[in-house]
Amino acid sequence: MKILCLAIALFFFLPSLSSGQVVTDSVELIVPDVASPDDPQAKIKAIRATIASLNHDTQLVEEGDLRIALSEIMFKEGWSKKAFSELMTAEMLFHKAGDSEKREAAISRMAAFYKANNALAEAEKYYTLLLQVQETQQKFAEAAKTASVLAGVLMKREDVKKASGYLHTIIDNKYDVPNDKSTLADAYVKLAEIRRVQKKYKQAESLILKKALGLYRSADNQVGRVNCFDVLGHIYLEQKRHSEAKWFFIQANTLARNLNDEKGVVASLVNLSRVKVAIKDYSLAARDLKEAGAIAARLNNLSLLAEVKEGYANYYSRTGNKTAARSSERSSAKLTDSVSRMMTSQAESAHTAQVVANEPVAPILVSREEPQIQKNYTLEIAAAIFSILLLCAFLLKRKKEKGNNL
Repeated sequence: MKILCLAIALFFFLPSLSSGQVVTDSVELIVPDVASPDDPQAKIKAIRATIASLNHDTQLVEEGDLRIALSEIMFKEGWSKKAFSELMTAEMLFHKAGDSEKREAAISRMAAFYKANNALAEAEKYYTLLLQVQETQQKFAEAAKTASVLAGVLMKREDVKKASGYLHTIIDNKYDVPNDKSTLADAYVKLAEIRRVQKKYKQAESLILKKALGLYRSADNQVGRVNCFDVLGHIYLEQKRHSEAKWFFIQANTLARNLNDEKGVVASLVNLSRVKVAIKDYSLAARDLKEAGAIAARLNNLSLLAEVKEGYANYYSRTGNKTAARSSERSSAKLTDSVSRMMTSQAESAHTAQVVANEPVAPILVSREEPQIQKNYTLEIAAAIFSILLLCAFLLKRKKEKGNNL
């Protein structure tokens, strides 16, 4: 009976088994479409699943690409610490793999993040590294642009000597980019700003009028021309050449409006208010500040609002309303402090990110188990059935013989 039961059980399970069938839980490596799920957590989970399935010794570039994708999602969600950790890991992976192109892009993203959040020391560090990578690759056009941005960072750090050095590498054509007129013009504008701060007004004026403006015009770079007009306006305002300052701030305002550059419009209106206050045209100054404040409030831009409040503080101070002036100064300081604290928080989150180049990630949804071959039971089943048939035949024969004897 035991043999009979075994035979019947195997008979019913037989269709589910195939000779030599391979059973595996492994999943084919498919890079997820990070734009398909709306839930950022789902996107991150899908990407981490793919990372877990990679060979971390040979698929360095693939892992780096996926970690870049992770960082972009995390930055968008405001998870700066985690995002920066992924970005730094990606940079290390690209460096290890020898992919200079992708490493350059990762370093550029890190440098831009620190610059945007006013973490100037870290921005300088990463832009310097980026410049070294580009020079090594002999990507001189990109290196010239990076040198210009790095000079801007150094100017904010008030390191004008080092900033001037980088600007002169562009102006003296170290990078052999004479046809990149916008980059060359940018260098002249920044150098003019340095000369203005140093109160070398004639040199600053000459750099803009004789160098930068013509280059921007040739390159059809309208944004660059706005910057030129703004710098010239400040050069003349500081010298109390109010008519010239007003004219250039009006040019900056008109061109910014044509370009739909609302930040530029606000900046030029605040600058115009300063000129009008200086010449005691208070009603027009108040009108400019009112318009600038309305635009800044609509944009919900704290930095612009702080700039407008500073303009109001100047206006009230010059019109004798000391109470209102102090109130505007406090408002401007609070807004500036809010922006600074937000930037510092973002930068510190990135700075404290712990990075491991080959971060061990527990497999998610992906099993790396080896395929298992199911044992072939076909012969055993056939032998059991044959044995049962023989047994049945034997029993029937015995029963028949007993009947005949009776």
